[in-house]
Amino acid sequence: MKDIHVLCINYNIRSDLRKVLSSLNYILPCVNKVTVFDSQYPHTSSPDLKLPFDIDYINSRQDLGITLNTYIQTIENEYVLFLFTDDLLVDGIKDIPLILEDDKPIMTVYYENKEAHYKLPFIVKTSFLKKSPFLLEREVPFRELIFHSWIIDQDESNIVAFKGNVIERIRGISDITAKEKLEFAYKLRRNSYENLPFTPTLSVMISNFNMEKFLSVAIQSCIKQTIPFDQIIVVDDGSTDSSLEFLKGYETHSNIHCFSKSNGGKAKALNYILPFITSEFVLELDADDWLDPDAVHLIKKYLINLPQTVSLLYGNLRYWTQKLSGDIGFSRIRKGKTIRNRKELLSYKFPLGPRIYRTSALIKEKGFPIIDFKEGRLYEDVTVLFHLLKKYEFCYKDFTIYNVRKHDGSITKKNHSNWNDFWKLLN
Repeated sequence: MKDIHVLCINYNIRSDLRKVLSSLNYILPCVNKVTVFDSQYPHTSSPDLKLPFDIDYINSRQDLGITLNTYIQTIENEYVLFLFTDDLLVDGIKDIPLILEDDKPIMTVYYENKEAHYKLPFIVKTSFLKKSPFLLEREVPFRELIFHSWIIDQDESNIVAFKGNVIERIRGISDITAKEKLEFAYKLRRNSYENLPFTPTLSVMISNFNMEKFLSVAIQSCIKQTIPFDQIIVVDDGSTDSSLEFLKGYETHSNIHCFSKSNGGKAKALNYILPFITSEFVLELDADDWLDPDAVHLIKKYLINLPQTVSLLYGNLRYWTQKLSGDIGFSRIRKGKTIRNRKELLSYKFPLGPRIYRTSALIKEKGFPIIDFKEGRLYEDVTVLFHLLKKYEFCYKDFTIYNVRKHDGSITKKNHSNWNDFWKLLN
């Protein structure tokens, strides 16, 4: 019975698409239709294969989540079968009954190799998919995470896991960006982290100015933590894009507090929300960056025994480059080093981060200093650290949970030429 609609996702190499479509011959009696979601549209269209089923090509260069959710509502077949990037079916699939019992609407395939261990949706009842939409592409750092996040969010009672040999990869995972993305997705597992003893409370603060394009990724990375933040506090600093309207969508979220003010620069924006922070520590997150899913868990492990003389905990930074295509590429991890005085701070080769402040120290020192240089609109991170080092110590630990997005719209990149003048002022 032809009751399966196949969705091929992200097959951007023409020869790979031909191979996966040919592999569908193994389940030919069940396939009614195939749809290729092509981010290179229309370059890989028309693979010149004569196959006994209809093939649609959908342009997914914009937001794959929106495109998928909309398209799935039109599917009339009982099941949807997903194939991703460079996966194809193998002969063993012929021995598998491609049906799901009423109480198990999802079948997953377990991927296990040297790079990672993870699950993705394989066969899903269409009726279930229509009621369980995917995250939008604008809500995740990279589009592949749409599917990892979706399967993690499902109740285990709805899932039957298949570990047999039904899928193989056309090629191994050798690209460093693909490996980093898989490692990130693996951290989404919520039940795999040990319970921590009593730990200090931890919040996150985000100041946004015209970063509507990336803001949702930052906020979602705070929501999708394996251990929740005590508070998520966002302030819009007089944006002229649609950021403020977007933030209204979070007004009903129990753990997110959104504020807005006229534009005055990041230092003033963070000082504006400082009185509303009730946690013992607070992490600063830029609106165009994002956190690993296990950020709170790792940070709290280090906060447990942090000496009272320390006002700041920091670690390493993972850098990504935003591409014109909308995707991101992994750049590198920059490891931090111990900072003991202001001279060492000023010689630091890149922004010190992630910055986890002791809230009481910030409040006691009246928050982020507003200096005359550019009215405090630039280098507020260095200014406050320079100020805190007068009375407190900093603590470096070798951990990486903070992702920096390098892009042309970055305020720091736009104002790189001002650094020398700022450095002279502090000296």
